[in-house]
Amino acid sequence: MQPNPWDEISKDVESQEILIDGQPAQISTGFGNQVIMLQPPSSAAKVIGILLILWGALNSIFLLIAVAGWSNADIRAEQGIDLTGIALNLISGIISIGTSILGGIWMMNYQRKGVYLVLIGILIGFLFSIILSFTGSTDVAAQDTGLNESVVSSIAVGISAVCSAVCGLIVAIPLMISNNGLDDSKLFG
Repeated sequence: MQPNPWDEISKDVESQEILIDGQPAQISTGFGNQVIMLQPPSSAAKVIGILLILWGALNSIFLLIAVAGWSNADIRAEQGIDLTGIALNLISGIISIGTSILGGIWMMNYQRKGVYLVLIGILIGFLFSIILSFTGSTDVAAQDTGLNESVVSSIAVGISAVCSAVCGLIVAIPLMISNNGLDDSKLFG
């Protein structure tokens, strides 16, 4: 067996000090030293799409219950709703249900046009709520509270504006995420 060559060196260099000179190695990725982490797309669009489908199904049940209630003349008189109010509520409900279910399906498939469709549906629903609040559907609420009808209409529009804004922000969450996975589909064109 041969003697260890390093043992002899350590005895000779007890008085010497080892000095390493230079810089640490710079690793270049070829992209200006920028490292891009790849990860799967966010599931926010899929989750919000599922919630929108459930919301549309729940709204369809409530619309059917409302239609059943409006078929009774006593309930219509108690609520202070006429045929114009019923027609506007039906149109608004059908638009809301259709845009939320179809937009939710598109969002589950990571299509950007689903977000835009639901946002347009929220805007149309807000416009219908403004029209409904000024067509006399707030008469009963004004009588029950003792407030002026225009004050009750203004409060209804304000509450509807806040609710529509919050719903719009929730639906737009996938657009605010950097790795959202949405395609470049457009609603129009």
